Amino acid sequence: MKKLLALISIFFILSGVSYAKIFTFTIENPGYKPINIGLWGFKHSQSDNKTVTKLQNTIIKDLTISGLFAADQTQHFSYEAPSKVVAGLAKLDNLNYVIYGNAFRDGKNMYLSIKMIDVAKGTILFDHSYFSDLSSFDWVGNIVVDELMNYVTGTYGPFESKIVFAKGRGKIRDIYICDFNGDNLRRITNWHTMNILPKWINNQTISFLSYRYGKPSVFLLNLYKGRVKRLFHASSLSITAVRYDDNKFAIPFSKNGDVDIFVVNDKGKVLRNLTHSFGIDVSPSFTSDYSKMIFVSNRAGSPQIYEKNLNNFGTTMRITFNGNYNSSPALSPDNKKIAYIAINKGKVYLRVMNIDGTNDKAVMEGYNIDSPSWSYDSRFVVVTADINGKKGIYIVNTLNNHYSIATGSNNMYNGDSVSKKIK
Repeated sequence: MKKLLALISIFFILSGVSYAKIFTFTIENPGYKPINIGLWGFKHSQSDNKTVTKLQNTIIKDLTISGLFAADQTQHFSYEAPSKVVAGLAKLDNLNYVIYGNAFRDGKNMYLSIKMIDVAKGTILFDHSYFSDLSSFDWVGNIVVDELMNYVTGTYGPFESKIVFAKGRGKIRDIYICDFNGDNLRRITNWHTMNILPKWINNQTISFLSYRYGKPSVFLLNLYKGRVKRLFHASSLSITAVRYDDNKFAIPFSKNGDVDIFVVNDKGKVLRNLTHSFGIDVSPSFTSDYSKMIFVSNRAGSPQIYEKNLNNFGTTMRITFNGNYNSSPALSPDNKKIAYIAINKGKVYLRVMNIDGTNDKAVMEGYNIDSPSWSYDSRFVVVTADINGKKGIYIVNTLNNHYSIATGSNNMYNGDSVSKKIK
């Protein structure tokens, strides 16, 4: 909890989400029936109603984005209420689970005591207490939903993470950060130049490409300490860095007329090539043990996705064959799936396939879909997109194709990245 409070004291700002007594939504895929959740309570005689309302709004927004739940707020039960009474009324309301409890303020801190009930079984699934400072109390809502998803689906939820992305106009673009659900938006660069393509290196540091000194340079920024380091600027065409094992980075850049993927150390010294081909090799993504690299190459004439076995240099396999434009691969944290962008007959798709190229399916169609990045639970993909005229960052549930906009902006620039679980 101390680590959590340290992080949220840096990142979090208050948001102004409107409050609604009743909330329902429709799952995009009709084969998936919403799981009905009773969100009953959190008021207390000593509570800060504005802060508690913000907590409830966070829970509701997370439930919406998950694409799995519908929330009901028609009742109120305190933490002390007998679980049998709560479960009985919930059964009458056709609810599957109920979350209820009390929240109260003590000086500069907020406390939450909360229970979750499986209505069908009439059993308490969890009985927890949380505390936080006032400004970051809404983060507890992310934990509650993640816990709920763990009990309901067997896999912990994705909401204890942050998204970094770029937005702006013309030659002025900056890096921003927000919660996984789009709340607590904050700008983290202000250099009056082009700052784009951010990537999480770890939960403290991001990389991004900037034209601060005229030519493109890759920078590292420690978000805890505010330290900025110029990592690499030895090419007139370089792209932002991704982590390649401890204190090493993979950077695609131009050398001798071709663009290959290189390994550099934390001082920017080039150590070796990861690719050697005529043409353009970009967008590296690695398995967690760095034994395989997924990347994009036009070596066959059009952008396609390839896999390279790094334990056996020279073994490279093409894994996309449908269409003439497949790019921006992102490997899921469980090393099982690849999300990527496909353009076919003028339409843009977010697609997901197994790491070997099998079970390839479209999960989203729209305009300007780009920069897929997986949540740490390997179920949700974040993309920048324009869907029905609404531009922004979208969260896509790859299990049922449900998507929600997390934060909208007409000035969004392609490029986003999701952190690991914040501890």
